[in-house]
Amino acid sequence: MEMETIKRYQKPEGFKGRGDGNTNWKKYKWSIIVFDKESNSIKTGKFCSLDELNAEMGLSITLDTSWRLRNPSKVDLTKRMGNSSFLAKYGHIKIEKIDEYKNGLHHNSRATEKPKK
Repeated sequence: MEMETIKRYQKPEGFKGRGDGNTNWKKYKWSIIVFDKESNSIKTGKFCSLDELNAEMGLSITLDTSWRLRNPSKVDLTKRMGNSSFLAKYGHIKIEKIDEYKNGLHHNSRATEKPKK
């Protein structure tokens, strides 16, 4: 006689695991300053998420890259790798983590969805 395995919890049909994270669109979380070497201009901006930052500024910053930009002690400052060093690629970008409500919004407002353009 075979023993059946007892399942303590059976996942519902169509269960796909944990859902995606939710972004709070009430607050700015990232502040960025980018120096453009070619035109000697500076671009600045505040964003709610890294995805929004990358789309608006035309960058491809990951969470790891943003952490390294905010902690220069973890970066080789000598540029010994030449053009492939971290500073050669991202030295013209300054990024900071902020916690600032958008204009006209406060902590009790219900603006939790991304504004439609």
